[in-house]
Amino acid sequence: MQGMMKTIAAMLAIAAAADAANACAQAAEPGRTEFSPAKGVQAVLTVKGQEVELNLAGEGVQATETIAVETEKTLRVKVEDYNFDGYKDFSISHTDDGMGTYEISQVYVYSPKEKKFVPLAPRCGDEFINLAVNKSKKTLTNSYIVDNKYKTCQARY
Repeated sequence: MQGMMKTIAAMLAIAAAADAANACAQAAEPGRTEFSPAKGVQAVLTVKGQEVELNLAGEGVQATETIAVETEKTLRVKVEDYNFDGYKDFSISHTDDGMGTYEISQVYVYSPKEKKFVPLAPRCGDEFINLAVNKSKKTLTNSYIVDNKYKTCQARY
């Protein structure tokens, strides 16, 4: 019994650590994500309906921008290093407005030179569909449709 309790406690600790790592950017307020894309820079993303408000402040930068997303679905924000340059980036995603089969993402990467986030365009297709990050290969994989055929594209950014 005691061994089982230790195993359960260990599993709960692992699950809690995974949740913390996945949601480390989430603040106490729902729809609000705070993170530091670079040393001395703070970003706050707030989901407001079909828009995401971006506030960027810190060393030599003070900016507010509203990113409109054309969808009726719920928006989700995720923080990750999408171009593997060591700076934290973010994506805004939602399920497609049709049958809700695909996850559509807009990716924004932090440019330390410009001190702002810039949109990342997919190498294949018009948008990132079912975006997957492969950290070991440092690639992004997304789906796209050409002539009613479903294809995938893996690329480095």
